[in-house]
Amino acid sequence: MKKKTYLKSLGVGGIALLCLCLTTFAGQTLQNGDFSAGLSNWTVEYGSVTDGGGYALFQEHPVDYSSTLSQGFTIPALALDLCFDVMMSYEAGGPYDQFAPPDAFLGSLYDSDGNPLFANPLGVDEFYYLDNTSIVDTTGTLIGNTVRLDVSSLAGQDVLLVFDLWSSYDGMTTTVNLDNVNITVIPAPGALLLGLIGTGLFGLLRKSKTM
Repeated sequence: MKKKTYLKSLGVGGIALLCLCLTTFAGQTLQNGDFSAGLSNWTVEYGSVTDGGGYALFQEHPVDYSSTLSQGFTIPALALDLCFDVMMSYEAGGPYDQFAPPDAFLGSLYDSDGNPLFANPLGVDEFYYLDNTSIVDTTGTLIGNTVRLDVSSLAGQDVLLVFDLWSSYDGMTTTVNLDNVNITVIPAPGALLLGLIGTGLFGLLRKSKTM
């Protein structure tokens, strides 16, 4: 399977839907990033993405090459990083083609015009890439992979966040667990002040106990 970019796979109708999605969610912060409410606020566009019970479960689909989950939102004014946790697992024994690329999990971020915000020099849309040849655990599972992307330069922008599991005939049946998708922000001055006051009081109490 030749790897395609997300936008190319969408076509004209899909790009129009992408723009509508961004318009609909303009001004809204990222919602349900811990998937505690299932897949609420997220859109399953292709393939098989289901509620794994507190996380999003991506599975290979027998027809669609891509299992895709997305959400449109506005980057907060004091944004620092986009973060998420991903765990990839695989089982051998699927359809096999010796020339097939490995199954891969991708993260992409698009602006309101559908342009990738973090395309690499080769013009590929994603800011994150993980394939099943990168799995290091002997059980066939990559554990504890936390991803951080600096989005501080995008504060106030409407974006579309897209996650894809691209599957091929590489002989592996791959699944991905996605969780804790969030935007970290600079603490508000009030919260920062309260934190400093609390730290100072804690220091005084410790000092008084040692006297």
